Amino acid sequence: MERKERREIGTLIAVDQAEIRRKLIEAFIDAEIPAPKEAHDEAGLRQVLATADLDLIVMSSHLGGAYVAPLIAEVRRGRLGPHPFPIVVVLADNGDAAHLREIGNCGPDDVIAPPCAPNDLLERINVFLSGDRRPLVVNAGYAGPERRLKTRE
Repeated sequence: MERKERREIGTLIAVDQAEIRRKLIEAFIDAEIPAPKEAHDEAGLRQVLATADLDLIVMSSHLGGAYVAPLIAEVRRGRLGPHPFPIVVVLADNGDAAHLREIGNCGPDDVIAPPCAPNDLLERINVFLSGDRRPLVVNAGYAGPERRLKTRE
């Protein structure tokens, strides 16, 4: 994401639990991030992803019972939405290691296991907004932030 003023950031919150979505929206507005677009089911998420110019996406791994994390891979590969590399933070529905790995393979910048308070989420997002983001890679099997810890020789 290009460096932007907070009030210019295009944001989406895709969470199906209304109370959590409301608290996140309030926290974002308090942090001077403009009122985000919202989605609460897979169809709504697809529609917003396809049409909105987004810089930041906070989404649940499941919406309305549908596993939607793979939509990140579609965004990253340029098949869904206007640009492939917004900051993406996924709220996992459980902390199971295999589940977290599966979500991570879709290409998000961060995966957060429950529970997570809105202010804790904002602290993690601020890291990305400040410019501290891993380099982005695209290859045959993966598109997203570089996951390798060591450089190859």
